[in-house]
Amino acid sequence: MLDMPRFNRPSECMSMMHRFVTCLILLMPVHAGAQDTVWVDDGRLRITYGAFCQQLSVGEVAAPDTLANKVDLLPSTPDIRWPGTRIPAAPGISFGVRSETPDGAIYDPVVIEVSHPPLGGTGPDRQSYLTRLGGNGPSINAYSFDVPEELVTGQWTLRATYLGRPLYQVTFDVVPAETMPQVANACDQYLGS
Repeated sequence: MLDMPRFNRPSECMSMMHRFVTCLILLMPVHAGAQDTVWVDDGRLRITYGAFCQQLSVGEVAAPDTLANKVDLLPSTPDIRWPGTRIPAAPGISFGVRSETPDGAIYDPVVIEVSHPPLGGTGPDRQSYLTRLGGNGPSINAYSFDVPEELVTGQWTLRATYLGRPLYQVTFDVVPAETMPQVANACDQYLGS
């Protein structure tokens, strides 16, 4: 049986209830957004996400549903240098999701969809391409700010699906470069990870 405190006056009860509610509010975790921005099928993939410095391409694959009509191939899978979902809109910055399969499984073909505010204010707001995830090493699916029209702030989402089933979805908050100068300026004149 639960022993409840007894109150002689209604104001004592309200005061105690107010303190209880205040404590609950103070103990609640604080999130930057109203909803979770990261989801992963952790039975299939382990992921990290965030920003890194843009790398020089060593080749390309046709991707007709992208603005550039191609996806660049990187010399190696870069590490996420600045983990998190807050990304500065700055030239030379790349951001995305690095993934590995815990058992070496291969998922092919995977649809990667990037949704974002309209590029240049009136351009496309969605791009997609096919890729493969898994195998013996990590994979990365990322977006690099190459041209001024791409420097659009707001929510950018990278979503991976395999046979119609989601593998991961990460929503990034792309912010003005001056709000994150330590990252925005870190890649000046640098092409590496």
